[in-house]
Amino acid sequence: MMVYRFSVIVTTSELTHEEILGAADALADSGCTDASVRGHQDGIELMFDRAAVSLQEAMTSAISDVESAGYPVSRVEMEREALWAA
Repeated sequence: MMVYRFSVIVTTSELTHEEILGAADALADSGCTDASVRGHQDGIELMFDRAAVSLQEAMTSAISDVESAGYPVSRVEMEREALWAA
């Protein structure tokens, strides 16, 4: 199993502090406990460190978790040196 590091970008309107906290709770409840949430120029960036058999499985499951929390994913970003053995 490998751990893959990538970011999921969710485009939203500007959020208040309370809305960001609510989003973080909703995302954690939907399975995004392996992600850090931060602001992004397009809305929200979730920085994942997700263990999976493949990169495709890691990204697909992360997108599914984010969307099940009610947030539409606009894109996924990944840096070149973003994977390592678990």
